[in-house]
Amino acid sequence: SRGRPREERPPLLRKRTLWTKVKHFFNPHTPLSEMMGPADGSGEHKGHTHTHASDEETLKLYDPKNLADEGVKITWVGFGVNCGMAITKFIGGFYFHSQALIADAIHAVGDLISDVLTLSTVRFTHKKADALYPFGYGKIETFGSFMVSFILLYAGFQIGWSSFYEIVAPIIPNALHDLMSLIPIHSHSHGATELMAHDHDHGDSQVANINAAWLALGSIAVKEWLFRVTRKVGERLNSKVLIANAWHHRVDSLTSVVAVATISTGYFLNIYWLDSIGGLIVAMLIMKVGVSGVVQSFKELIDKALPAGDARYTKIEDSINVILMKKDSHVLIRELSILPSGTNLNLVLKLGVSPFDRDYENKLTLEQMGSIGEYLKAELANEFHNIKHVSVQF
Repeated sequence: SRGRPREERPPLLRKRTLWTKVKHFFNPHTPLSEMMGPADGSGEHKGHTHTHASDEETLKLYDPKNLADEGVKITWVGFGVNCGMAITKFIGGFYFHSQALIADAIHAVGDLISDVLTLSTVRFTHKKADALYPFGYGKIETFGSFMVSFILLYAGFQIGWSSFYEIVAPIIPNALHDLMSLIPIHSHSHGATELMAHDHDHGDSQVANINAAWLALGSIAVKEWLFRVTRKVGERLNSKVLIANAWHHRVDSLTSVVAVATISTGYFLNIYWLDSIGGLIVAMLIMKVGVSGVVQSFKELIDKALPAGDARYTKIEDSINVILMKKDSHVLIRELSILPSGTNLNLVLKLGVSPFDRDYENKLTLEQMGSIGEYLKAELANEFHNIKHVSVQF
């Protein structure tokens, strides 16, 4: 029944819940709030999932001046390890002729670019709004996210098309070969190049070197180590950002799991296109992230307001109601629009009098309205440091 606690649900429901958790776990871009369980019961916040909630805690974790802090130290260790692994995978992918490993490297580079974007814009976007930019500088981060997502989408399409060509090359007619060769896509695999250069001789395609699988396997081991260490430090310091970073380390290793499976299977069965299957799967994951990031950033650039069900909307709305109750209980919210701008928020608020207090509306003076508006702005600024602009109307 609906009233039963979760642990007493029928087995079918328990299995369905478990399956949902498994799908979320193996989806490398499931919002972290859903993986760890939403802290506020909403789980509505979506965005570029590799953005590490650029707030004061994140700023502190990435500040080299705080290296004595173990949270800062493990954050920079993770960042450095990710840089090294991305470079190693790229070199290994080209050297060992592995589409899957190159795709895995592109995925890792996308994460690194997102981190660098966060580091380079977090201080700038936290600048106070001024006369020239009354809504703050948050759109700088939004535009950066849009560009990063677009680059990811293009890179994913490149490696995906190259992998797809490797798979279908032996079975398509020469006329279709010539048509596909007109698409200006740079191939990352010597096998695909040979197919086009040697009059479509399909016997020369290379099986990916098994050493590529060892590189991907090493990446999984390192990511798991980073997950465990970062989570341990995060739990000890009670840091949500560190715990989120830890889960990123674990979930991002999915692409390496795909690479290991397809490279090793293709090598031992002598099926060269299995590596390309792995490259195609990883490329699809990369494109999924790219499309999601482009769409989300575009919506933010054209000032789409937060939905009423968003956790941030609910929290701010509740705070405004509490503030109004303290200042003047006759006044309430008529309309509320919250516009995200990077990590910042801008509010457009319309206040009014309760329908049951129509007489009070005639008693409100302009001075009282101005006082309520200024009080509301000051209280919101104290409670939410990422609110850059509040427009209050009556």
